[in-house]
Amino acid sequence: MSAYDARLTDRVRTRGVLSPDDAARLLLPVADALAALHAQGRAHGAVSPAAVRVDDEGRGSLVDRTDLAPDPSYAAPDPSAGLRPHPQADDVWALAAVLGYVTTGSAAPSGTRGTGWLAPLIELALVADPRERPTMAETADYLRARVVPAAPARRPSGPVLAIAGAAVIVGLGLLGAALLFTGSEEPERGPRTEEPRTSATPTPRGQPSATRSAEPVGAAELERFARDYVRIASADPGRGFTLLTRDYQQQSPRYREVWTAIDDPEVLAVTPDPEAMSVSYTYRYSLPGGVRRTEDITLRLVQRGERLLIAGASARRP
Repeated sequence: MSAYDARLTDRVRTRGVLSPDDAARLLLPVADALAALHAQGRAHGAVSPAAVRVDDEGRGSLVDRTDLAPDPSYAAPDPSAGLRPHPQADDVWALAAVLGYVTTGSAAPSGTRGTGWLAPLIELALVADPRERPTMAETADYLRARVVPAAPARRPSGPVLAIAGAAVIVGLGLLGAALLFTGSEEPERGPRTEEPRTSATPTPRGQPSATRSAEPVGAAELERFARDYVRIASADPGRGFTLLTRDYQQQSPRYREVWTAIDDPEVLAVTPDPEAMSVSYTYRYSLPGGVRRTEDITLRLVQRGERLLIAGASARRP
């Protein structure tokens, strides 16, 4: 390999963009090197395609900061007023931008179309608030979980990051589950929600249900719905998807992707709000790479006949 091909920027220019799997394999060693640097309390500060060299086997290595000039295209935006600098979080932002570059060819972050299963990770790592970004160790674990064979799990693990979730649910915390519901890719085709049922039509076995529409939904019913929903969605994301309204399904192209990445969910607390027709819950779950996350989720619900459906959701890290 020539020195020209060994430069990541020129490699992408001459050979084209990489698949998400190839990009992850190439940049995993870079993520590991940055994670080791962060573990020492240091940051690189100049992560960009120019900071990555590629060996004959297609693995990337990190160029020392002293040999580089920072590239403004890969500099994280200034944090919100009043926040202290987060140089390690800025490295995470820059590496996500590099992942986007090698999979799309765009030198500046411009969405995640074309990034495949890396999209939740990239979205989380590019959030404006540095406190909400995954750590570099979590980023490396997310890449490793996809490209390095792992022992058989309870069910096949998906990508995630997410994050939530929102996460994105992902070895990331997914803003955590905020990305559990949203994304920038075209909505994927999924099962259609059922039409509103009449009182004579039974609710499918195992699905959360509501009282008759003529009766108000009480706190106990909302709490039961939340607990049943987490159980159903984590065991069978396809069934969980049917508990979203049709409109919300269209806004949730990565729903199955993120819920597939979530393992061993444990609901810690539930707070129903019958007046607002919402329910909040705190739960803990595992992501690929053994990362354990705790997240607060609020579900906004609507009643369709005898069923409750999710019309919206928000997530935050406690």
